Amino acid sequence: MTKGIWLCLCPLLLASCGTDRKNPVTPVPEILKVSPIVFRSTRDGNGEIYVMNPDSANPMRMTSNPAAEDRPAWSPDGSKIAFVSSRDGNAEIYVMDSDSTNQVRLTDNPAADTHPAWSPDGNRLAFVSVRGGHSQIYVMNANGTDTTNISNNSADDAWPAWSPDGTTIAFQSTSGLGTNIYFMKTDGTNRGQVTYFRSPRPGPRPAPNSLVVSACCPDWSPDGTKIAFVQTEGGPYGAIDVLTLIGGITSLTDFSAWDSDPAWSPDGSRIAFTSNRDGNFEIYVMHADGSRQTRLTNNPAIDDAPDWAPIK
Repeated sequence: MTKGIWLCLCPLLLASCGTDRKNPVTPVPEILKVSPIVFRSTRDGNGEIYVMNPDSANPMRMTSNPAAEDRPAWSPDGSKIAFVSSRDGNAEIYVMDSDSTNQVRLTDNPAADTHPAWSPDGNRLAFVSVRGGHSQIYVMNANGTDTTNISNNSADDAWPAWSPDGTTIAFQSTSGLGTNIYFMKTDGTNRGQVTYFRSPRPGPRPAPNSLVVSACCPDWSPDGTKIAFVQTEGGPYGAIDVLTLIGGITSLTDFSAWDSDPAWSPDGSRIAFTSNRDGNFEIYVMHADGSRQTRLTNNPAIDDAPDWAPIK
């Protein structure tokens, strides 16, 4: 990959990719100025990390390893990408330069380490590990030193997401009834629940509030006022919702497919996500209000775990 190619901002054409009755995909091409997206794909036989511009039919492969790579996360300054790899025998956190060079392992533990998330200043990484016997959130320096368990919880905590001001981490936890979204300070103090369990029931979904059947996979909006997350109802379906911190929950997609992995664009105008609505998992993008849902990848393999490069 040409070094620094992710910095190139060009008018990008998102082609229409058909229409879904419940989750309509825009039939009108749209010109966008957006940054590249890093993601995971199995198109070459196993999970590898790729980067694409949102109009790209030929994503650039960043890793090439017989083991599985997953969960890429772009650093705030765009110079590095953290990711998960099992190349050394089990899932560990690695980091590489944005041109795919200098791939370095940051964690070294017999247990699985996954889901890296950069602090806004780029100095630290939160991640998930089962090294204590169950899923907990840890924080380490960006060079892999000074690893600390900030969960210290008997429940399973996972999927950390830093607030834009760097003071708070949103995450999913089984601390109460079901799986819900929680907050805590970056040292693990001041845990607080954000969404609350409700029993599944037939009929229309409830009016916007904080009640969900199950909530996971949070991602903060760049302005820090909203959290995109996945709501599930116990079946093979998931929907992308947005929680406004001073309001309630707004549904962006419905439960006709498995929609997951929400990731805000750097300017907060769009959300990338994964969906199997067209028969297998692909990367999609939509406006922040749920409109103009457009498929970006079209491959018989799995494409998932999108993350946007920062705009510089």
